[in-house]
Formats: sequence, C-alpha cells, structure tokens
Amino acid sequence: MLSKPLTWVAMSAVAAIVLLVLLLERMVLTPVAGTPAASPTPAGLQADIVIPPKSMAAPDFSLKDQQGKLVSVSGLRGRVLAITFLDSHCKQLCPLEGDQLGQVQRSLGSAANLSLLVVSVAPATDTPESERAFAASHGWSGDWHWLSGSQDQLAPVWKAYSIAVQPTPDDILHSSVLYLVDRDGFQRAGWAAGIQPDRLAHDVRLLSSQA
Repeated sequence: MLSKPLTWVAMSAVAAIVLLVLLLERMVLTPVAGTPAASPTPAGLQADIVIPPKSMAAPDFSLKDQQGKLVSVSGLRGRVLAITFLDSHCKQLCPLEGDQLGQVQRSLGSAANLSLLVVSVAPATDTPESERAFAASHGWSGDWHWLSGSQDQLAPVWKAYSIAVQPTPDDILHSSVLYLVDRDGFQRAGWAAGIQPDRLAHDVRLLSSQA
C-alpha cells in the first residue's frame, strides 16, 4: 500500500498529466522556430502550461464565499483570477500552497489587480471560520474568496477544472492545480507541479498589464 505522502505525490503527478492532456486537446502550442504559428503563445509567461490568448474560456460558476457573498468568474471580469482547490483542514500540500499564495500576495502588494478564488474540496468540513483561520495562518491579504457549497454544487466545478477529489477515512486527497485567468475571462496559465511564487507573481503582473 502506498504511504500517504507518496499518494499525494501521485495525485499531483496525475493532476499535471491530466491538465496537460486536456489543455493540449483544446489549444494550439507554440511551434518550434521556423514553423508557421497560427496562434502563438504570449512571450513571458512562466507557468507549467501557457495557453494562447482567447483560446480557452474559463468555465464559469457561482458559489458563496466565506462572507456569504455570491462570487462568480464572470462577475470578476476585468481582474486577473487565480483559481485553486483546497481543504482548510488539510495537513499535507494545502498548507504549503497556502504559504506560497501568501508570498505571492505580499510580493504583488495591495494594489494588485488579482482575485484569489479557492474552491473547497471539503464540503462537509470547510466552514467560514476554518477558511478564515487558514487564510490568517498563511498571511493572506488582498482580494480572496474561499468558495463553498454542497457536494452537488461543487462537483461540477471540480469536473470543469479537472480536479480529482477522493475522500479517505482521515483525509481528502485531491488534485493540486492552480489556474490563471486573464481580465477577459480566458485561461492563460496552469500550475500543476507546485507553485513557484516568484514566477506566479511575474505572470500575474504580466496579465494585469495586458489590455
């Protein structure tokens, strides 16, 4: 039987492969030098997966955040979105990503045109109190929303963003993926092999500067 840390590594590897396959099915990759490009990827983005402009609309959804406010992808048009999937009680990879996201927010500063959307993978246990405690413990600032709902409300969002969720007796295993959505509502970048805060902050600044 696999140990839990190895299981988490396996889940992350599967997430990276699934994300790559799904994106390759729907996007045009930048060709090698000397080959004509129908839709070249923008120079400068540093994510694991870079997606050409206006080629992949971000799936829309509406869920309530930790303050009971209804938040949607379409309702935040004009801002860069970082969309990820976490469990506020997780003791494995979620705290690590929480720290990394806090680093990104501090690097960008209070004037950043970024909204962080965290979709719950633990509908039975995530609460506004546990979500705010998670955010506080990792130094989150700026505009962030922890989006929760019932299993029936969350499952279509997980599916739309290729997130695998597997409850176990003492934990919830899930894909570790972060998407960047540009100001026009298109997916532009994906992180599936672990966030690198400096590179993520760089990509947010680049997308924020684009008209």
